[in-house]
Amino acid sequence: MLKLYFLTAFRSLLRNKSYSLLNIAGLALGITCSILLFLVIKYELSYDAFHSKADRIYRVNTEQVYADGLVQHTGARFPVPELLRSNGKLGMENLTQIYSEEGAQINIVSDNGAAPKRFLEEGAIGFVEPAFFEMFDFDTGPAAPAPAMAEPNNVILTQATADKYFPGGKAVGKVIKFNNSLTLKVTSVIPDFPSNTDFPFVMLISYPSFKSYSSLPLDGYDVLSSNQQLYVLLPEGADPEAKAAEITAFVERHKPEDRKGEESSSLQPLSDIHFNPDYGNYSQRTIPREIIWSMALIGVFLVLVACINFVNLATAQAVKRAKEVGVRKVMGSSKRQLVMQFIGETLLITLLATFVSVMLVELALPYLNSLLELQMSFILLQDPVLLLFLVAEVLLVTLFAGLYPALILSNFQPITALKSRISTQQVAGLPIRQGLVVLQFTICQVLIICTILVNEQMDFFRTKSLGFDKEAVVTVQLPNQAGKKIMPLREELLNSPAIRKVSLAAAPPSANMTWGSGFAYNNSSEPANFQANMKFADEHYLDLYDIELVAGRPYSDGDSTAALINETMRRKLGIASAEAAVGKTIQLGRDYKVTIIGVVGDFHQNPLQQPIDPSILMTSPGNYHFLSAKIDLSKKQEALQHLEKVWNMVYPDDVFSYEFLDETIANFYQDEARQNKLFKIFSFIAIFIGCLGLYGLVAFMAAQRTKEVGIRKVLGASILNITYLFSKEFIKLVLIAFVISVPIAYYLITLWLQDFTYRINLGYGPFLMAGVATLVIALLTMGTQAVKAAMANPVVSLKSE
Repeated sequence: MLKLYFLTAFRSLLRNKSYSLLNIAGLALGITCSILLFLVIKYELSYDAFHSKADRIYRVNTEQVYADGLVQHTGARFPVPELLRSNGKLGMENLTQIYSEEGAQINIVSDNGAAPKRFLEEGAIGFVEPAFFEMFDFDTGPAAPAPAMAEPNNVILTQATADKYFPGGKAVGKVIKFNNSLTLKVTSVIPDFPSNTDFPFVMLISYPSFKSYSSLPLDGYDVLSSNQQLYVLLPEGADPEAKAAEITAFVERHKPEDRKGEESSSLQPLSDIHFNPDYGNYSQRTIPREIIWSMALIGVFLVLVACINFVNLATAQAVKRAKEVGVRKVMGSSKRQLVMQFIGETLLITLLATFVSVMLVELALPYLNSLLELQMSFILLQDPVLLLFLVAEVLLVTLFAGLYPALILSNFQPITALKSRISTQQVAGLPIRQGLVVLQFTICQVLIICTILVNEQMDFFRTKSLGFDKEAVVTVQLPNQAGKKIMPLREELLNSPAIRKVSLAAAPPSANMTWGSGFAYNNSSEPANFQANMKFADEHYLDLYDIELVAGRPYSDGDSTAALINETMRRKLGIASAEAAVGKTIQLGRDYKVTIIGVVGDFHQNPLQQPIDPSILMTSPGNYHFLSAKIDLSKKQEALQHLEKVWNMVYPDDVFSYEFLDETIANFYQDEARQNKLFKIFSFIAIFIGCLGLYGLVAFMAAQRTKEVGIRKVLGASILNITYLFSKEFIKLVLIAFVISVPIAYYLITLWLQDFTYRINLGYGPFLMAGVATLVIALLTMGTQAVKAAMANPVVSLKSE
């Protein structure tokens, strides 16, 4: 019986080729998108889930409470790990500290005395302890790398890194130099870390090496760095909140008196690190769970739109199959058998669409990986979760898309059907058909409106004034503690007419790095109730970046006790005017006092998701890590060549590398840019699938009103009159869908925009643009079928049954 169902279904599909192709195309597109989105969601949710103890691993974060809000840090103070170990790990099963650096200069020391090979490593480097391998389940191959991490000057390379540094050779036992500072021996080579981890290290250096490498004070509580992180393994059933309170209390007891009460510890689950943008991680990439569920919802919507198409097209064909149903019923077919027959046809179409989808996914996945910078794979038969998803999707689509048309067709009365008296109103009731069209175009218009508004927000990012000039600025990161070395060579840099201005600073005005500091204002005995962002820069900084000086004067190179503050800092201190701030003092640390000599206009130090920080600008040559050069873009190559020449003269052992500041700032919004591209792609697909449905519905109407069209033509109706006749109902439905979609889209985009401190205003323009665009697309789709019906021979139309 099952074989007969599928044989009959196959013959039916062959008889109605255009109907079959439209259904297969619509379902294939919807299923393809759902598979691709499922792969993305599955990949994102897999981050660090492969560790066997993942549910008990927590990161110890540091939280500081100020009057204007909570400041959250991913770092732990340097003395805390050893302090906890001294107390038997405070009842925790294990703990490990990690210090990470992004990028490094690597020199390969030759055995035969030849000049070293130099590499600029862009990947993340981790300083780790032996406990790192006890807590995390990274594949180490046959090697036992943990013991080497207990001794200084040892390094472990991943396989790809070893192949890069020692192509075709043996890496173990070789010597490398790290940032021209540490001489390290390669003790082992391990497999590359998986791509779905927030510990994307390309090499691991023993943590004892960090103690001799770092210039930071590691034995005190003065420095809190987000690069220095502490991870703990809790016992089964332990309460994270209680343990965090215990850690806070224990650390407080051992702090110096002047450091007590400043902060507390919190425990963040490993499973939350990839999804919480409030903290961040070593991969510098987070994706909020809201975005993941939004992708899941878009996948459901696209499949739903495709299923609605199927229902519309199936009901459009129902009149043609009325006699078939009548004959089957006369020959003894029961309603159940007819339902099974039509469900079988739907299953066959769904299977064919799924087969096409699998091929489309294979073709599209490399482009999606490139767009999202992921490393997803599609191996259907080796992935039981994906296989289960696909089977479930086939069954649900078959049931949702096929059940209603099957029930409609199986309810035909045999005598009425054989006499061709089946009304199209019997085939699909008007309210149901209209409801399906409204639902379909509501989904489409929500996606289009959101796409337009996301695109506007991205344009806002690109065009908003940041309070400084970012154009034609080249930034070069200096080697550690190298700022003083290049300062005397500033005139040499300016010898080229292609280089207009040069400045040295801890960082450009807007950078993914901040140095927060507490302070006391104007001889107060109490610290201020907020932190300030320290911006260390030379006297040329304001001029190069065209930062406005609102009051006072800029500092000179010798002004070691002078500082500038920004307008946000002035307002938060409660100073009435910029002029009134001049002459006030700021106490930094225990014994370092500076005088405010001027106030600068606000400029954005962070991505636009975040507010402008209160800032203090002052000189500090020992903290200059970046060189900025304003160049003549018409002489770009000349400028870069001159920069490299001076660089090689000052730092002969270091590789020259540069970035344009506007490109660096654009990278702040990579995640939003990717979301924007995805919205555009899926909106286009949703509209395309919706157009297929409209095509089917107009075909439905044409079949319903064949004689009416013939009579109207005989009576003199023009093609335009008949086209309007077919279109007016759908214009009304598209407009109803627009009215419903506007508040839904407004709510969704408001939720998305609330994460941005600086954002667009939601005017009515984008909503009207989306409605007009949808209406035009719908009219073009309907027009092709309506014109075809209007141009039909009226004689043939009047003979139609």
